[in-house]
Amino acid sequence: MDNINKNFSDIKDAFSILEGQDKLIHLIDLGKKIDKINMEDKKDTNKVHACTSQTWIKVKNDGKVNIKADSESAIVKGLLRILQIGFNNLEKKNIIDFIDDFNEPIEVFEWLNIGTSISSQRQNGFIGALAFIKKELTDE
Repeated sequence: MDNINKNFSDIKDAFSILEGQDKLIHLIDLGKKIDKINMEDKKDTNKVHACTSQTWIKVKNDGKVNIKADSESAIVKGLLRILQIGFNNLEKKNIIDFIDDFNEPIEVFEWLNIGTSISSQRQNGFIGALAFIKKELTDE
């Protein structure tokens, strides 16, 4: 868990000093740096169906997890980039434990200092992405 906290610390710090629209702008900027999924991996098995925007995640685990993702939504790309920053290069057990530590997935937004600046649709997509990643890691 310490590695995940370390990975997320800069993100948490940035969001803690931003307000409203500035949080959305920061998310869009993060999304511009997303480690994109390959076109051939944009298929139904990698699609996050909980998201209203077309969104795909590819989880690879060679001892360390690597997540590639993409979305039609700039804000969702930013949310996915946060997950890449937090989870990439960690062991799957750490990621699963992190996700399981929250009683409700929505609590992750508060923990990251994003709060309610994101619409409920985007929140649901993010929660769907967390569930998708966990499922991919537990179904291996």
